[in-house]
Amino acid sequence: MKKKMISAVLTATMVSAMMASGASAEGATAGAIWYNAADTFIANATQCLSNISEADGTISVTMADSQNDITVQDQHVSNFYTQGVDYLVLNNVNNAAADSIAAEMGEEGVVGIFVNTNAPSDEAFEANENLWYVSSVSTQSGENMGNALVEYFENNDGWDRNGNGKVDFILLQGMQTFSDTINRSSYSLAAIEAAGYELGSCIGGDDVTGVQGGDSINGVICNFSRSEAQENVEALIASYGDDIDCIIADNDDEALGAIAALQAHGYFTDDSTYIPVVGVDATAAGCEAIEAGTLLETSLNNPVKLAQCTYKLMYLLENGEEVTQESVGIDGVTVEGHKILIDYVSITADNLDDASYDITTTEF
Repeated sequence: MKKKMISAVLTATMVSAMMASGASAEGATAGAIWYNAADTFIANATQCLSNISEADGTISVTMADSQNDITVQDQHVSNFYTQGVDYLVLNNVNNAAADSIAAEMGEEGVVGIFVNTNAPSDEAFEANENLWYVSSVSTQSGENMGNALVEYFENNDGWDRNGNGKVDFILLQGMQTFSDTINRSSYSLAAIEAAGYELGSCIGGDDVTGVQGGDSINGVICNFSRSEAQENVEALIASYGDDIDCIIADNDDEALGAIAALQAHGYFTDDSTYIPVVGVDATAAGCEAIEAGTLLETSLNNPVKLAQCTYKLMYLLENGEEVTQESVGIDGVTVEGHKILIDYVSITADNLDDASYDITTTEF
């Protein structure tokens, strides 16, 4: 009797492990590794991808969280290879190793899909016919932030808080080597300069001028974290409160952290204490801040479309269908070879309804 009980417990444990790992007796399997489940955008994309996978059943998807740690990511990658997944979806944190990771995917015989991260090089795509890329067009989000600030400056004579005739700003950045960080930072500043405004101090970072899109700029690294942004802006307000003309944040979580720090120091009580803050992602909390009048603009980085495009890609490949603009068939999405690119949408108080999406959807 005791042996039977132990056997039953082991069997139940094995079944539970298979369910947890996404293993299935039939059908294709995918491992999806995300840089950080604490990131609001990533959490939404993960939930939506899970919903779609469970409802459709063609591909069973297992989620893993790298916790923004390369070592943890490497372990997840190794585990999924051991499990023999058919597809490996990677929201890569090890940008410097993107090409070698892509090559390893080819050697392991999996379909590699880099999502919402730096794309491997053209040479990496040429060397691996089963390599794909799904991501939003990060340059657009930078341009949207810069253009929103330009419009604010043009309509508010008191924007220059210290009267030096220059735009003095705090630049809150994500991971420094991440292409989205580089593009959101540089394209936003380039848009401000292109409109005829001179950049002043990059408060807390390195001063820049003559910015070109794609330039690497050193601002304040906050790793897309609300708490890190709040802590850093708190410190900067103490010394530079009278000089801050605007805050450019690489995502809404950072923008909300900055807003919390400003509010703690008495900002946003009237027009004279308003500082324009812009972000990216159009999260629910970000949109609430726009409605409240504390966040000026954000760019819809649609987590539902990221999940839908990722699953649709695997679905088409699994069914032997060609991946084209028509076969993907999602509005605001462009297919260029093995790259599926999702447009950003600038969101302000004038078009908040355009930021709506449903992470519980199972459609793709």
